[in-house]
Amino acid sequence: MNIRKHIPGAIAAALAFAVLPSCQDDMETPGNSIFAPTTETVSTVNVKPSMTEATGYVEANLAKKEDRDIKVTFEANADRVDSYNKIHNAECVMLPADFYTIPDPVATIPAGANTTGKVAVKFTNLRNLDVDKTYVLPVVMTSEFGSLSNDTYYFVIKEAALISTVADMTENFAVFAQGGQAPQLEGITQITVEALLYPHDFPNQLATVMGIEGEFLVRIGDAGIPGNQLQLATSNGNVTDPAWAFDTKKWTFLTLTYDTQSGECKVYFNGVQKGSTQKGNFRGSVNWNTASGDIKDGPRGFYVGYAYDANRYFNGYMSELRVWNRVLTQEEINAPFHFYTVEPDAQGLAAYWKMDEGAGNTIRDHANGYDLKCSKAPEWIPASLPAK
Repeated sequence: MNIRKHIPGAIAAALAFAVLPSCQDDMETPGNSIFAPTTETVSTVNVKPSMTEATGYVEANLAKKEDRDIKVTFEANADRVDSYNKIHNAECVMLPADFYTIPDPVATIPAGANTTGKVAVKFTNLRNLDVDKTYVLPVVMTSEFGSLSNDTYYFVIKEAALISTVADMTENFAVFAQGGQAPQLEGITQITVEALLYPHDFPNQLATVMGIEGEFLVRIGDAGIPGNQLQLATSNGNVTDPAWAFDTKKWTFLTLTYDTQSGECKVYFNGVQKGSTQKGNFRGSVNWNTASGDIKDGPRGFYVGYAYDANRYFNGYMSELRVWNRVLTQEEINAPFHFYTVEPDAQGLAAYWKMDEGAGNTIRDHANGYDLKCSKAPEWIPASLPAK
């Protein structure tokens, strides 16, 4: 089964290991033993959608140097899966043989040395795994030398989180790091705005997603509508629908499309159109290539999380902010992985702020370099999206 859109290739150390007995024979030197050089013998292969292969490593060390070569063999051992599951209270299954190889399974600790060095374990065809399952590959060391301890490596293979860090934009906002230098954000006659949002609540009458006050602004709430209802506010009237209501404490992938020639406005939550297609009166083109504070009657440039005054912040987490200079179709919105990642060079992608930096107050634009700066460093929140 191929990895599907709602799934969530680095190898990271985990926290536990197994100590398992082994046999001895006449080649053993008293007081000497072969062992894994680390107690952290569990590694995780996080499978991302674009991954087809990855490499892990095993290694054997010798407690005391010998005056002869010592051969060590590394072999997969399905019998150790139960041991792993019992130790870690897991339900992993053995990784099928089609998905791994140990190209050089016999390694040597040379005379006068005390390590084999790193031995590669290759993982292949990863995109064909059923990622509804979590797999484990136990790799066991054996040797005629005899005495072995801490002799099993475990590789856990599972789907990766496509998003691991998000920004808490509560009482915060962002502007262009270099104002007035975002040419692909002006002259837009067809626009798609997307954002992955997790509102804690809506404490103020208005909450801003992105845009320019008095021109073209995607916001939530207003006088006369509920505080959790999305609204497109423009210089020629506002567009909303009671069906455009957000839930709190829940991730929602928002897509808003607007055609300035026809006035058609559509809103999708998690790829499903909400309410009916609305008709707006805004014509002309959208110009978001505008630095903050460059309009005479107030600081009404392009902002994320700010409009008119600081009390119109978005109270919650933000991720995957995007601006397209074309109207996306519902099929495109529901394409595999679209809620959590897109290619930076995708057709019509004018700005793409993933908001996953994890430190500092700069938000990188992955599409065209229109970086943002926050008024203060956001609180960077660990996440695991899509959630299983």
